[in-house]
Amino acid sequence: LMVNAMLGPTLKPIAEEEAKVKIAEGAFMSGTDTVSRLTAPGGQRFDLMNSSFAFSRPVVMGAREGQERVQPIDLSLIPNLKFVNEPSKAGIGQRDGKTYMIPHSWGYDSILYNRAVVKDDDPYTQSWSLLFEDRYAGRIGWWDVAHQMLMAAGLYLGHKEPEKMDRNQLAEVGKFLIAKKKNVRTFYGTFAQGSNLLGSGEIDVCYGIVPMRNELQKRGFNIAGAWPKEGVLSLINTSYIPKDCKNVAGAHAVINAMLGERYAKELANGCGYLSASKFAQENLTDEQRKRYGYGIFD
Repeated sequence: LMVNAMLGPTLKPIAEEEAKVKIAEGAFMSGTDTVSRLTAPGGQRFDLMNSSFAFSRPVVMGAREGQERVQPIDLSLIPNLKFVNEPSKAGIGQRDGKTYMIPHSWGYDSILYNRAVVKDDDPYTQSWSLLFEDRYAGRIGWWDVAHQMLMAAGLYLGHKEPEKMDRNQLAEVGKFLIAKKKNVRTFYGTFAQGSNLLGSGEIDVCYGIVPMRNELQKRGFNIAGAWPKEGVLSLINTSYIPKDCKNVAGAHAVINAMLGERYAKELANGCGYLSASKFAQENLTDEQRKRYGYGIFD
């Protein structure tokens, strides 16, 4: 269970061949949904799960030793861990000498927009205001995930680290979102829905993740991603193995394959995310690094 673009048409065969397994994917909805599935008693179970580190870690690992909802990862089965780049090491979840979460990739959420309607030099594209204010009212799509929308609105309202907002600040951001809901044409529940709404022209602006932009651009749609002056919502995607995993060896093999040279070098092109592996930036030009977003590391 992970963002399905991570196992897109050019990526899944690599992961399967390298890991010598057959991968059956679950339908990814959001990190919120993923950790909910991990914790739900009697809920649907998976052999391998992946979601954003900062958001998921408190749930995945619990507050203290013994409260982990996942099993320790056997690092002897992940030889490619030694190739993890320096920024990605912040996404290694460890406690008492055991590792429970291993970084897979980097991403960043921002705003996607239709360049035929929203011009690149429009000041609104330089701010999260594009997603909230009146200018494109009725042409805006929000992701139907409270966590992400609160984070985006928090950034726009001046909270440099919106994940650290207190209850009063959170309440104010909530009021702001409710007030701006009048400008929203629709909410999308899946990335495919959001991409279709944007590609079909039903909306011109939406909260978006890198794989949505990557796929639309590859299919010829005139879509761009904004770089808001308030900052983007960056994240490290990490993998973890539930306690009741039925194929522990296979799960380890897939984690290792996704940090391997073949998968890492294809990830940015095949999905849009930035690999946690040092292999990924080998032979990339400065223009490619900029286009894929490797500047996010700085």
